[in-house]
Amino acid sequence: MSNRLPNRKTSEEIERSNPYADVERAKDDGSEGWQSHMLHALQQNATPEPICLACMKKLPSKPPFFQDEFHGRIPREKAEELLSANGLVNGRYLVRESNSCPGDYSLSLSYGGRILHYKLKYKNERYFIDDKKFYASITDLVVDVLSMFRVIKDVDGQVPKDEKKKAISCPHEFRPHSYKHFKWCEFCGGFLWGIRDQGMKCEGCGLDVHSRCMKHVGEECSKNLSSKERRIVVRKKSISTSPIKQSSIASDTFKPSCEYQECCVRFLAYLNIPSRYFEVDALNPCYCEDCCVDVDTPLCKSGDPPQMYSLPTGWCRFQLVPISSAPESNVVSSTWNLAFLSLKPEEVTSMLESKFAENQSDDMSQEGYKPLIKMTPSIICADLDSPKLKYIDSDNGVSKAGQVVLQAYIEPYSYQMMRRPGSTDEIDPYFKMDTIYWVTRQVTSIIPFALLVKTMDATYLKLERDL
Repeated sequence: MSNRLPNRKTSEEIERSNPYADVERAKDDGSEGWQSHMLHALQQNATPEPICLACMKKLPSKPPFFQDEFHGRIPREKAEELLSANGLVNGRYLVRESNSCPGDYSLSLSYGGRILHYKLKYKNERYFIDDKKFYASITDLVVDVLSMFRVIKDVDGQVPKDEKKKAISCPHEFRPHSYKHFKWCEFCGGFLWGIRDQGMKCEGCGLDVHSRCMKHVGEECSKNLSSKERRIVVRKKSISTSPIKQSSIASDTFKPSCEYQECCVRFLAYLNIPSRYFEVDALNPCYCEDCCVDVDTPLCKSGDPPQMYSLPTGWCRFQLVPISSAPESNVVSSTWNLAFLSLKPEEVTSMLESKFAENQSDDMSQEGYKPLIKMTPSIICADLDSPKLKYIDSDNGVSKAGQVVLQAYIEPYSYQMMRRPGSTDEIDPYFKMDTIYWVTRQVTSIIPFALLVKTMDATYLKLERDL
């Protein structure tokens, strides 16, 4: 006679039926009875204990210092969905690799009807979420966090307020860093030059600066918070902004693919740019670091004869509607060259209105001459020429700065090449100094294709107008 209890699933059957399971709990088939409800009520009111939500899937790239609690690279929303399945239980946790910041790990924990997320670190065979307490196992870490929650009635989702103050007062820990993509200094806004060790990155908050700018950023480092978590609570009486027109871009006009693109959309909304100029349903790619991890070369070709132009790494592209008076789009896209035109953010709307006007012509201006239009195939050069505009992000109240660049088709043989006036230093290693600019006086030889947007944290950024 078998000793196996009736209605009891084996571990193999559980694995086949559910790829995720609480290690400390086994469920019976009749779990919907009064015993289950009583058990659930006792668990909610009892002293919380760690409950590891184990991943039963085989993950080929699982780090050796993680066990069944590791679920691979999943977004925050997926982690919350897993932890909230069958109701939130105090103490249930899992570990995941950040979907937005590959290489970083997060501890997701349910407590008090909420799901909290912590940046998890591993060093010298110890786990920690700050630099003051180290643990031999993740279970020990979770036990300590739960013990803290028992005495703190109001959990804010990160760390106690007194701990936050101590963390903010920590100095920056800068180390030389090699960037795989174009990168700009978050203090002066200048480009980080070089092939390797182009700049200095703070190991605590991820701040990227020139070596010469390190001494100017101050000593307040948000060490326990990632760059995406450095939020400032928006007060009810926040800085007033001009009302957004009904026809202007809103936060839900586009379908952003990442957090950076969402921020760029909010900057367009801040500028009150009419949405009628954009192909909102078109493919509007983002070229941030997270979205361009597999890019091999930052260069592309276009036109006949073909000309090189930069991939707009670090920017977000929003495609414009075709101009009715322009040549057929298939002719333009296959034979014309692509380049960038720097703009002042506050002049974008007026420029689009003039380019999309039906009476657009190549006539002389009132002064009797055609204005010289200067474009460049280099996104680095376009970034240098594009002024930055400071604003307050409507989503989180953080001080931001934004830039805009027009990506446009330019007709071959309608322009001349020239060097940057007054500059003897190399601007872009991929383009010769004598051909860094394409200039023309023919307005109709330029057809707008897309508007590029770039935003950055302006907490440490110093602009000339601020000095």
